[in-house]
Amino acid sequence: MAHKELDEAEQIALRYEKAHPKEYKEYVKRHWIVFAVAYFGYVCAYLVRNNFKLSSEQIRIDNGWSLIQVGMILTGFTIAYGIGKFVMGMVVDNISLRKSFAGALAGSAIICIVMGFTTSVWFFFVLMLLLGMVQGVLSPGSQSMIANWFPNKTRGAGIAVWNTSQNLGGALLPMMLGGFAGAGLPIQYSFWVPAAIVLLLSFLFWKFGGDRPEEEGLPTLRDIYGHHGVPMADEVPEGNFWQIMVKYVFTNRLLLTIGLINAILYFLRFGVENWMPAFLGTELGFTEVQYTTAFAVLEWVAIPGCFFFAWVALKLPNRQSLVGGIGLIALAGLVVVYHQNTNYILLLIVSGIMGALIYGPQLIINILTLNFVPLEAAGTAVGFVGLFGYIVGELAANLIMPILAQSFSWTASFIFMAATGIIAGLLYFSLARAERKVVDA
Repeated sequence: MAHKELDEAEQIALRYEKAHPKEYKEYVKRHWIVFAVAYFGYVCAYLVRNNFKLSSEQIRIDNGWSLIQVGMILTGFTIAYGIGKFVMGMVVDNISLRKSFAGALAGSAIICIVMGFTTSVWFFFVLMLLLGMVQGVLSPGSQSMIANWFPNKTRGAGIAVWNTSQNLGGALLPMMLGGFAGAGLPIQYSFWVPAAIVLLLSFLFWKFGGDRPEEEGLPTLRDIYGHHGVPMADEVPEGNFWQIMVKYVFTNRLLLTIGLINAILYFLRFGVENWMPAFLGTELGFTEVQYTTAFAVLEWVAIPGCFFFAWVALKLPNRQSLVGGIGLIALAGLVVVYHQNTNYILLLIVSGIMGALIYGPQLIINILTLNFVPLEAAGTAVGFVGLFGYIVGELAANLIMPILAQSFSWTASFIFMAATGIIAGLLYFSLARAERKVVDA
């Protein structure tokens, strides 16, 4: 039987394994445990993130709140989370990944428990601001874990699989809350039960979560794989923390381009998701069951869609920008089909494919963000790019879509969405040469 020829990275790793078998075996064991913590920890993040959003209508009716007050609370979280990802990303780069990640999960759970005891609009607003800031640790923290434990060849696939954690968590919470409602439990259980589960699991994540390999006394990716282990292998960051951040994050043309693509992606994502009830229900006449089913299909199909993109990332570890560009241009075409369709079966099919083409290119954002900065700036870079998504992208979806729809028509809103999708696809293509240069797989 012919043996597969090892590539250069595998040959370097094999030599290291022969020279240091004990350390290599421990690294392999730990890097899978670290991935499991990053993945299931981020599933938990969603169990204590959207509790108010999903319960807001009942809370509003029970307490006599206005829609504007609910919108104020939700907008407060969006702004705090966007800023929190950026600020906490910088914090993550300077402290223990394991402790900050587990601590943020525990903090989120405690805030969620407190929400179950209040009926004050302003106290809810303050709690959502706090939740947004604390949750800002979790995405940079979990992605930094993967970046520090997975080499160039498998980092993209690792991030791609990790990306499905948000779909799994996003789908599990409404299923839990639906079960509580069906059992006739008070609305407070929507906060207390998920939070109690996450609080307990946070202790496990504190124990088993991953710090950087060198902080655990293990070899680094560069030790094991040489220049194939880390992105920006030819760059040796010099200067203090702020000098490194300015050079590799705040003035990095590639990262600024990724941030712009991320803003457009979030505009597309929330432009579809947030306006499904108004567009599909009021405008096109689909029933509530039909459009909520379409929403669920979008989220669920995104999971196998992300696994497909994970497979592509493994096969093409330094061609992700091309894959993302093709995906976004295809998404732009589907948006046009979506807004003209009145057939329910076709709606479900299109919604599912859109889910894959929203979350697939979005996970590529995460991959490229980590590929275009040295590991020392990974958390800050993730937070910086995330800031574009929430502060620019989601807020734009909440404002531009209804303004265009009311001033012109829903057609104008969706044509604008399709146009921005094409622009984002072209921006992806502009990164292709730089990606091949900095990622030596």
